[in-house]
Amino acid sequence: MEEVVRRTGLTPRAIRYYEELGLVRPCERTAGGFRLFTDADIAQLLRINELQTLLGFSLAEIKQTLRVDAMRAEVREAYFGTTDPAVRQELLDQALGLVQSQIQIIDERMERLTRLREEQMERLNRIRARRAELAAELATARQGARIDGGGPAPGGTRDG
Repeated sequence: MEEVVRRTGLTPRAIRYYEELGLVRPCERTAGGFRLFTDADIAQLLRINELQTLLGFSLAEIKQTLRVDAMRAEVREAYFGTTDPAVRQELLDQALGLVQSQIQIIDERMERLTRLREEQMERLNRIRARRAELAAELATARQGARIDGGGPAPGGTRDG
């Protein structure tokens, strides 16, 4: 487990949780009960981590993505396992549908991220505008203090 944790950056608890959820297939175990991970298992864990941390996918989206990945692998294997053009055409149609479903998930995620970014930009612009207003108020108050001959600073008194 230590080697898998080191290679994936995941915690042992996360790895066990992904296994419980069925995101990674139950791996072989030694006679002592220790998990044995194949390179394919590690690749799957890295994919899960990427989908979750980089793309922000939910566990349900990750599960769906992994299911589609597995189906694409089956279609690919079947495609190369036949020379019949009609069967190959059918398999390519299946592959198209699978990839389009993945693109739809990504597009939905991107739309949500775009909306979130727009909301944050609106907040940023409101903060900048308010900051500019306050800077103008401060400049006016300072200018007034110079004209009055050293009057009180904004919010203060002559006596301090």
